[in-house]
Amino acid sequence: MGTGAALESTGKTCPQSQGTVPHEMTVLSGAKTPQESTNAFAESISHGDLDAAAFCFAKDACLVTPDATAVRGREEIRPILHQLIVLGSQIEVQESSILPAGEVALGTERWVLTSPGSEGVSFSRSLTPMMVLRQLEGIWKLAVALPWWRG
Repeated sequence: MGTGAALESTGKTCPQSQGTVPHEMTVLSGAKTPQESTNAFAESISHGDLDAAAFCFAKDACLVTPDATAVRGREEIRPILHQLIVLGSQIEVQESSILPAGEVALGTERWVLTSPGSEGVSFSRSLTPMMVLRQLEGIWKLAVALPWWRG
């Protein structure tokens, strides 16, 4: 590895079961590490908290949708997050690798996205999102997110 860069890698992480800071506190006080930012996002979606999920993104962030549309700006990203929440989506972060470099970080994770399906049968999908995070005034935010990335 290069000088001054450390790779933060975790194994299975289900934030609710690991005794981490509740997502509301992390989101409101601001994520102090890139890992806190991605965990706060996953928990915000899973808890149905649209404001908290949107706050995890930088104001000028970009989110790439499953059809490869680049949606730019936090306010434009909100409707996509709302769709995930309305569907009752749950995100479990199973693995995370984040490489910080100063005020930016590149991350990839393994998620299980579960949504209620038809006739009460849940549908689970494994995702390997890629993201770029940026530290703004001491708070880590998602700057570019490709949640449906297929690597």
